[in-house]
Amino acid sequence: MTDNTSDNNDRVALVACQVMEPELEWVRKDYNHVSVLYLDQGLHRTPKLMADQVQALVDQAAETADRIVLGYGLCSNGIVGVTARKQVLIVPRCHDCIAFFLGSPEVYKADFESRPGTYYLTPGWIGEGKDPLTIMEDEYEPKFGRETAEWIKKEELKHYTHIVLIDTGVAEIEPLRKRAKENAEFFGMQYIETEGKSLDYFVKLVQGPYAEDEFFQLKPGEAVTQEMFLG
Repeated sequence: MTDNTSDNNDRVALVACQVMEPELEWVRKDYNHVSVLYLDQGLHRTPKLMADQVQALVDQAAETADRIVLGYGLCSNGIVGVTARKQVLIVPRCHDCIAFFLGSPEVYKADFESRPGTYYLTPGWIGEGKDPLTIMEDEYEPKFGRETAEWIKKEELKHYTHIVLIDTGVAEIEPLRKRAKENAEFFGMQYIETEGKSLDYFVKLVQGPYAEDEFFQLKPGEAVTQEMFLG
């Protein structure tokens, strides 16, 4: 395979964070040659454990795929060391997967620089119970009690000033809006809602084209490094 676009003769395996499931399933419904293997979003909180689990799914996908795509950015070095041993491994040139939801790394960079203390929420984040309030209630409170759970979570978020809900158009917005506003109110942040600029990045993950300015294409046996992203 020498081109950068998948066709229906290529068996494409996408290894992705489950937070992207609403968007990826929306765009891939017409592409039966593409399979997606999902990992829990909670791995982002333990990036040292992420690479081994991503690698395990890459190895699983390698049994049947012609090419493998990662649905991850660098993610706090969580994919460093990951290798496709037999296939080309395609990796987005992104530090953070929020760029997928906003349409491009450039849009994400500009948005974040306008509000450095921003905590982003998406349909998958809320749907999977990974918003701050649900994490506090479902994970922290049973372990530590309500008062300590509140203190821990507020400490974790003390540098954030805004909750931004990204409406990607793939889920009913009202329940998402309600939960996002509850988060903003509880943690004393300003609530903002923005539309995802498009699903184009998710389309590119599923079918390409994997342009060189947007994706790394690693040869079989070549590992992801942090240095790749520093340029």
